[in-house]
Amino acid sequence: MRPTDLQSKVIAFLRFPLIVLVLFIHCNFTTLSEEWASLPFTTKFINLFSQRIAPIAIPFFYFISGYLFFKTGQFSMDIWLKKLMRRVQSLLVPYILWNLLYLLLCIIIGLFSGKVPILGIPFDKMTFMDGLKALWNISLIDGGSAMKAPIAVQFWFIRDLIVVMVCAPIVYFAVRWFTILSGRRPLVRYILFLVVIFAFGYWPDITGFDPQCWLFFAYGAYYGIRKKEFIVAMLPYALPAFILLAAVIGLEQWWPCEFIYRLEYVIGLVFGMSFTTIMVRAGSWYVQDMTLSNASFFIFSYHYMILGFVVLVLGHGYIMPHNWWLALIIYIAAVAIIVLFGLFLYWLMRTRLPFTTYILMGGRR
Repeated sequence: MRPTDLQSKVIAFLRFPLIVLVLFIHCNFTTLSEEWASLPFTTKFINLFSQRIAPIAIPFFYFISGYLFFKTGQFSMDIWLKKLMRRVQSLLVPYILWNLLYLLLCIIIGLFSGKVPILGIPFDKMTFMDGLKALWNISLIDGGSAMKAPIAVQFWFIRDLIVVMVCAPIVYFAVRWFTILSGRRPLVRYILFLVVIFAFGYWPDITGFDPQCWLFFAYGAYYGIRKKEFIVAMLPYALPAFILLAAVIGLEQWWPCEFIYRLEYVIGLVFGMSFTTIMVRAGSWYVQDMTLSNASFFIFSYHYMILGFVVLVLGHGYIMPHNWWLALIIYIAAVAIIVLFGLFLYWLMRTRLPFTTYILMGGRR
Protein backbone atom coordinates (compact mmCIF):
# COMPACT_ATOMS: atom_id res chain seq x y z
CA MET A 1 0.00 0.00 0.00
CA ARG A 2 1.31 3.44 -0.92
CA PRO A 3 2.18 5.68 2.06
CA THR A 4 -0.35 8.29 0.85
CA ASP A 5 -3.18 5.74 0.80
CA LEU A 6 -2.14 4.28 4.15
CA GLN A 7 -2.04 7.74 5.71
CA SER A 8 -5.55 8.51 4.43
CA LYS A 9 -6.79 5.27 6.01
CA VAL A 10 -5.09 6.16 9.30
CA ILE A 11 -6.76 9.59 9.36
CA ALA A 12 -10.15 8.10 8.46
CA PHE A 13 -9.81 5.45 11.18
CA LEU A 14 -8.82 7.93 13.89
CA ARG A 15 -11.81 10.25 13.53
CA PHE A 16 -14.27 8.15 15.52
CA PRO A 17 -12.05 6.92 18.41
CA LEU A 18 -10.71 10.46 18.89
CA ILE A 19 -14.28 11.76 19.24
CA VAL A 20 -14.98 9.02 21.79
CA LEU A 21 -11.96 10.25 23.77
CA VAL A 22 -13.45 13.77 23.70
CA LEU A 23 -16.63 12.33 25.24
CA PHE A 24 -14.59 10.73 28.01
CA ILE A 25 -13.04 14.13 28.76
CA HIS A 26 -16.50 15.59 29.33
CA CYS A 27 -17.87 12.57 31.23
CA ASN A 28 -15.71 13.10 34.29
CA PHE A 29 -18.35 12.71 37.02
CA THR A 30 -16.00 12.61 40.02
CA THR A 31 -17.06 16.06 41.28
CA LEU A 32 -20.82 15.59 40.86
CA SER A 33 -21.53 14.43 44.40
CA GLU A 34 -20.00 13.16 47.62
CA GLU A 35 -20.82 9.61 46.58
CA TRP A 36 -18.54 9.89 43.54
CA ALA A 37 -15.80 11.67 45.50
CA SER A 38 -15.87 8.97 48.19
CA LEU A 39 -14.60 6.32 45.78
CA PRO A 40 -10.80 6.90 45.71
CA PHE A 41 -9.90 4.20 43.18
CA THR A 42 -12.63 5.27 40.75
CA THR A 43 -11.80 8.94 41.19
CA LYS A 44 -8.11 8.32 40.51
CA PHE A 45 -8.83 6.14 37.47
CA ILE A 46 -11.39 8.49 35.92
CA ASN A 47 -9.23 11.55 36.54
CA LEU A 48 -6.25 9.78 34.99
CA PHE A 49 -8.19 8.74 31.89
CA SER A 50 -10.34 11.87 31.46
CA GLN A 51 -7.68 14.44 32.34
CA ARG A 52 -4.42 12.86 31.20
CA ILE A 53 -5.08 10.22 28.51
CA ALA A 54 -8.26 11.29 26.69
CA PRO A 55 -7.12 14.91 26.11
CA ILE A 56 -4.48 13.60 23.66
CA ALA A 57 -7.37 13.67 21.15
CA ILE A 58 -7.18 17.47 20.95
CA PRO A 59 -3.53 17.63 19.75
CA PHE A 60 -4.33 14.85 17.26
CA PHE A 61 -7.15 16.88 15.73
CA TYR A 62 -5.05 20.05 15.54
CA PHE A 63 -2.12 18.14 14.05
CA ILE A 64 -4.27 16.53 11.35
CA SER A 65 -5.96 19.87 10.60
CA GLY A 66 -2.59 21.59 10.18
CA TYR A 67 -1.35 18.85 7.87
CA LEU A 68 -4.48 18.89 5.69
CA PHE A 69 -4.46 22.70 5.45
CA PHE A 70 -0.94 22.72 4.00
CA LYS A 71 -0.70 19.23 2.48
CA THR A 72 -0.02 20.46 -1.07
CA GLY A 73 3.14 22.21 0.12
CA GLN A 74 2.18 25.31 -1.87
CA PHE A 75 1.04 28.55 -0.30
CA SER A 76 0.10 32.00 -1.52
CA MET A 77 -2.46 34.63 -0.61
CA ASP A 78 -4.77 33.30 -3.32
CA ILE A 79 -4.48 29.71 -2.08
CA TRP A 80 -4.98 30.86 1.51
CA LEU A 81 -8.16 32.80 0.67
CA LYS A 82 -9.58 29.84 -1.29
CA LYS A 83 -8.92 27.53 1.64
CA LEU A 84 -10.58 29.98 4.02
CA MET A 85 -13.66 30.17 1.80
CA ARG A 86 -13.97 26.37 1.93
CA ARG A 87 -13.64 26.48 5.73
CA VAL A 88 -16.56 28.91 5.90
CA GLN A 89 -18.85 26.03 4.98
CA SER A 90 -17.05 23.28 6.87
CA LEU A 91 -16.24 25.19 10.09
CA LEU A 92 -17.73 28.67 10.43
CA VAL A 93 -21.32 27.87 9.38
CA PRO A 94 -21.60 24.80 11.67
CA TYR A 95 -19.96 26.81 14.49
CA ILE A 96 -22.58 29.56 14.26
CA LEU A 97 -25.56 27.25 13.73
CA TRP A 98 -24.74 24.82 16.54
CA ASN A 99 -24.05 27.67 18.97
CA LEU A 100 -27.36 29.31 18.03
CA LEU A 101 -29.08 25.96 18.55
CA TYR A 102 -27.51 25.56 22.00
CA LEU A 103 -28.37 29.18 22.86
CA LEU A 104 -32.01 28.68 21.85
CA LEU A 105 -32.22 25.47 23.88
CA CYS A 106 -30.71 27.17 26.95
CA ILE A 107 -33.10 30.12 26.62
CA ILE A 108 -36.10 27.77 26.46
CA ILE A 109 -34.91 25.90 29.56
CA GLY A 110 -34.21 29.20 31.33
CA LEU A 111 -37.72 30.40 30.51
CA PHE A 112 -39.16 27.60 32.66
CA SER A 113 -36.42 27.16 35.27
CA GLY A 114 -35.53 30.83 35.77
CA LYS A 115 -31.82 30.21 35.20
CA VAL A 116 -30.05 29.85 31.87
CA PRO A 117 -27.97 26.64 31.89
CA ILE A 118 -24.32 26.76 30.83
CA LEU A 119 -24.36 30.57 31.09
CA GLY A 120 -25.25 30.35 34.78
CA ILE A 121 -27.23 33.63 34.92
CA PRO A 122 -30.87 34.39 35.82
CA PHE A 123 -33.15 34.33 32.80
CA ASP A 124 -34.66 37.75 33.55
CA LYS A 125 -31.20 39.36 33.59
CA MET A 126 -30.04 37.99 30.26
CA THR A 127 -29.52 40.64 27.57
CA PHE A 128 -29.05 40.60 23.81
CA MET A 129 -25.36 41.36 24.30
CA ASP A 130 -25.08 38.33 26.58
CA GLY A 131 -26.38 36.23 23.71
CA LEU A 132 -23.74 37.64 21.37
CA LYS A 133 -20.98 37.08 23.92
CA ALA A 134 -22.17 33.48 24.33
CA LEU A 135 -21.26 32.81 20.71
CA TRP A 136 -17.60 33.55 21.47
CA ASN A 137 -16.78 33.36 25.18
CA ILE A 138 -19.34 32.88 27.96
CA SER A 139 -16.88 34.08 30.62
CA LEU A 140 -17.39 37.62 29.25
CA ILE A 141 -20.95 37.56 30.62
CA ASP A 142 -21.21 39.26 34.02
CA GLY A 143 -22.03 36.82 36.78
CA GLY A 144 -21.83 33.84 34.44
CA SER A 145 -19.60 30.85 33.95
CA ALA A 146 -15.82 31.12 34.13
CA MET A 147 -15.33 28.82 31.12
CA LYS A 148 -13.64 30.59 28.22
CA ALA A 149 -15.75 28.77 25.67
CA PRO A 150 -18.82 29.49 23.54
CA ILE A 151 -22.21 28.30 24.77
CA ALA A 152 -21.72 25.11 22.75
CA VAL A 153 -18.76 24.43 25.03
CA GLN A 154 -17.06 21.78 22.91
CA PHE A 155 -16.86 24.25 20.02
CA TRP A 156 -14.00 26.14 21.67
CA PHE A 157 -11.87 23.75 19.61
CA ILE A 158 -13.53 24.85 16.35
CA ARG A 159 -13.31 28.52 17.37
CA ASP A 160 -9.58 28.32 17.99
CA LEU A 161 -9.09 26.28 14.81
CA ILE A 162 -10.81 29.00 12.79
CA VAL A 163 -8.56 31.64 14.37
CA VAL A 164 -5.34 29.76 13.59
CA MET A 165 -6.48 29.18 10.01
CA VAL A 166 -7.13 32.90 9.59
CA CYS A 167 -3.56 33.38 10.83
CA ALA A 168 -2.22 30.60 8.57
CA PRO A 169 0.30 32.90 6.80
CA ILE A 170 2.02 33.42 10.16
CA VAL A 171 2.15 29.65 10.69
CA TYR A 172 3.50 29.10 7.18
CA PHE A 173 6.35 31.58 7.49
CA ALA A 174 7.17 30.41 11.02
CA VAL A 175 7.46 26.81 9.80
CA ARG A 176 9.56 27.89 6.82
CA TRP A 177 11.85 29.83 9.17
CA PHE A 178 12.09 26.80 11.44
CA THR A 179 12.99 24.58 8.47
CA ILE A 180 15.67 26.99 7.23
CA LEU A 181 17.27 27.26 10.68
CA SER A 182 17.36 23.52 11.27
CA GLY A 183 18.29 22.57 7.70
CA ARG A 184 19.38 18.95 7.44
CA ARG A 185 20.70 18.82 10.98
CA PRO A 186 18.36 16.56 13.03
CA LEU A 187 19.91 17.49 16.39
CA VAL A 188 19.41 21.21 15.72
CA ARG A 189 15.83 20.51 14.60
CA TYR A 190 15.00 18.60 17.78
CA ILE A 191 16.60 21.24 20.02
CA LEU A 192 14.69 24.00 18.23
CA PHE A 193 11.47 22.03 18.60
CA LEU A 194 12.07 21.62 22.35
CA VAL A 195 12.62 25.38 22.57
CA VAL A 196 9.34 25.98 20.73
CA ILE A 197 7.45 23.67 23.09
CA PHE A 198 9.00 25.40 26.09
CA ALA A 199 8.18 28.87 24.70
CA PHE A 200 4.49 27.96 24.29
CA GLY A 201 4.33 27.58 28.07
CA TYR A 202 4.58 31.38 28.24
CA TRP A 203 1.90 32.01 25.62
CA PRO A 204 -0.45 34.91 26.58
CA ASP A 205 -3.91 33.91 27.80
CA ILE A 206 -6.02 35.25 24.92
CA THR A 207 -9.38 33.73 24.01
CA GLY A 208 -9.21 32.06 20.62
CA PHE A 209 -5.41 31.78 20.66
CA ASP A 210 -4.94 28.52 22.50
CA PRO A 211 -1.21 27.61 22.59
CA GLN A 212 -2.00 23.91 22.16
CA CYS A 213 -3.84 24.75 18.94
CA TRP A 214 -0.96 26.78 17.49
CA LEU A 215 1.72 24.28 18.53
CA PHE A 216 0.12 21.16 17.08
CA PHE A 217 -1.43 22.89 14.05
CA ALA A 218 2.07 24.11 13.17
CA TYR A 219 3.47 20.63 13.88
CA GLY A 220 1.09 19.13 11.31
CA ALA A 221 1.71 22.05 8.94
CA TYR A 222 5.43 21.20 9.02
CA TYR A 223 4.77 17.86 7.29
CA GLY A 224 2.27 19.39 4.87
CA ILE A 225 4.56 22.22 3.81
CA ARG A 226 7.44 19.80 3.29
CA LYS A 227 5.11 17.39 1.43
CA LYS A 228 6.06 14.49 3.68
CA GLU A 229 3.79 11.71 4.90
CA PHE A 230 3.95 12.00 8.67
CA ILE A 231 3.34 8.26 9.12
CA VAL A 232 6.58 7.56 7.25
CA ALA A 233 8.48 9.97 9.48
CA MET A 234 6.93 8.71 12.75
CA LEU A 235 6.70 4.95 12.16
CA PRO A 236 10.37 4.13 12.99
CA TYR A 237 9.94 5.87 16.35
CA ALA A 238 7.04 3.77 17.67
CA LEU A 239 9.07 1.86 20.28
CA PRO A 240 11.40 4.77 21.27
CA ALA A 241 8.33 7.02 21.61
CA PHE A 242 6.64 4.49 23.89
CA ILE A 243 9.72 4.20 26.13
CA LEU A 244 10.26 7.96 26.19
CA LEU A 245 6.58 8.59 26.92
CA ALA A 246 6.72 6.28 29.95
CA ALA A 247 9.85 8.08 31.15
CA VAL A 248 8.34 11.54 30.69
CA ILE A 249 5.15 10.54 32.52
CA GLY A 250 7.34 9.35 35.39
CA LEU A 251 9.31 12.61 35.30
CA GLU A 252 6.08 14.57 35.47
CA GLN A 253 5.35 13.08 38.89
CA TRP A 254 8.45 14.86 40.20
CA TRP A 255 8.51 17.92 37.95
CA PRO A 256 4.97 18.88 36.86
CA CYS A 257 5.02 21.84 34.47
CA GLU A 258 3.55 23.02 31.17
CA PHE A 259 6.68 22.02 29.26
CA ILE A 260 6.47 18.40 30.41
CA TYR A 261 2.72 18.42 29.80
CA ARG A 262 3.13 19.48 26.16
CA LEU A 263 6.13 17.21 25.65
CA GLU A 264 3.97 14.26 26.75
CA TYR A 265 1.42 15.10 24.07
CA VAL A 266 4.05 15.49 21.34
CA ILE A 267 5.57 12.11 22.19
CA GLY A 268 2.11 10.60 22.68
CA LEU A 269 1.10 11.83 19.25
CA VAL A 270 4.14 10.19 17.64
CA PHE A 271 3.45 6.92 19.45
CA GLY A 272 -0.30 7.04 18.76
CA MET A 273 0.16 7.73 15.04
CA SER A 274 2.87 5.06 14.74
CA PHE A 275 0.88 2.40 16.57
CA THR A 276 -2.29 3.18 14.60
CA THR A 277 -0.30 2.97 11.36
CA ILE A 278 1.08 -0.43 12.35
CA MET A 279 -2.40 -1.75 13.17
CA VAL A 280 -4.06 -0.33 10.05
CA ARG A 281 -1.27 -1.59 7.80
CA ALA A 282 -1.55 -5.05 9.34
CA GLY A 283 -5.30 -5.07 8.73
CA SER A 284 -6.11 -5.35 12.46
CA TRP A 285 -7.77 -1.94 12.45
CA TYR A 286 -9.65 -0.81 9.38
CA VAL A 287 -12.57 1.31 8.26
CA GLN A 288 -14.86 -0.90 6.24
CA ASP A 289 -18.01 1.15 6.82
CA MET A 290 -17.54 4.94 6.91
CA THR A 291 -20.70 5.49 9.02
CA LEU A 292 -18.80 5.91 12.28
CA SER A 293 -16.21 8.19 10.71
CA ASN A 294 -18.88 10.29 8.97
CA ALA A 295 -21.01 10.57 12.13
CA SER A 296 -18.08 11.73 14.27
CA PHE A 297 -18.65 15.46 13.72
CA PHE A 298 -22.36 15.11 14.51
CA ILE A 299 -21.62 13.23 17.75
CA PHE A 300 -19.05 15.87 18.67
CA SER A 301 -21.54 18.67 17.98
CA TYR A 302 -24.63 17.30 19.70
CA HIS A 303 -23.18 15.46 22.69
CA TYR A 304 -23.30 18.30 25.22
CA MET A 305 -27.10 18.32 24.93
CA ILE A 306 -27.60 14.76 26.14
CA LEU A 307 -24.62 15.05 28.49
CA GLY A 308 -26.51 17.76 30.37
CA PHE A 309 -29.36 15.29 30.93
CA VAL A 310 -26.92 12.59 32.09
CA VAL A 311 -25.29 15.00 34.56
CA LEU A 312 -28.74 16.00 35.84
CA VAL A 313 -29.70 12.37 36.48
CA LEU A 314 -26.41 11.51 38.18
CA GLY A 315 -26.13 14.80 40.07
CA HIS A 316 -29.56 14.36 41.66
CA GLY A 317 -28.69 10.83 42.72
CA TYR A 318 -31.26 9.00 40.60
CA ILE A 319 -28.47 6.57 39.73
CA MET A 320 -25.98 6.05 42.53
CA PRO A 321 -22.41 4.68 42.28
CA HIS A 322 -22.60 2.38 45.31
CA ASN A 323 -19.14 0.92 44.71
CA TRP A 324 -16.10 1.42 42.50
CA TRP A 325 -17.03 -1.07 39.77
CA LEU A 326 -20.57 0.33 39.43
CA ALA A 327 -19.09 3.82 39.10
CA LEU A 328 -16.83 2.62 36.28
CA ILE A 329 -19.79 0.99 34.55
CA ILE A 330 -21.74 4.26 34.75
CA TYR A 331 -18.72 6.17 33.43
CA ILE A 332 -18.33 3.90 30.39
CA ALA A 333 -22.07 3.45 29.85
CA ALA A 334 -22.62 7.21 29.72
CA VAL A 335 -20.21 7.51 26.80
CA ALA A 336 -21.75 4.48 25.08
CA ILE A 337 -25.27 5.91 25.42
CA ILE A 338 -24.20 9.28 24.00
CA VAL A 339 -22.49 7.58 21.05
CA LEU A 340 -25.35 5.18 20.27
CA PHE A 341 -28.04 7.83 20.56
CA GLY A 342 -25.91 10.15 18.43
CA LEU A 343 -25.57 7.51 15.72
CA PHE A 344 -29.33 6.93 15.75
CA LEU A 345 -30.08 10.66 15.62
CA TYR A 346 -27.55 11.16 12.83
CA TRP A 347 -29.13 8.33 10.80
CA LEU A 348 -32.63 9.70 11.43
CA MET A 349 -31.72 13.25 10.41
CA ARG A 350 -29.71 12.13 7.40
CA THR A 351 -32.67 10.13 6.09
CA ARG A 352 -35.48 12.55 7.07
CA LEU A 353 -33.75 15.93 6.93
CA PRO A 354 -30.81 15.44 4.55
CA PHE A 355 -30.32 19.12 3.64
CA THR A 356 -30.48 20.31 7.26
CA THR A 357 -28.01 17.60 8.26
CA TYR A 358 -25.74 18.56 5.37
CA ILE A 359 -25.64 22.20 6.56
CA LEU A 360 -25.16 21.32 10.24
CA MET A 361 -22.36 18.94 9.27
CA GLY A 362 -20.55 21.62 7.28
CA GLY A 363 -20.93 19.73 4.02
CA ARG A 364 -19.61 16.50 5.52
CA ARG A 365 -21.39 13.35 4.34
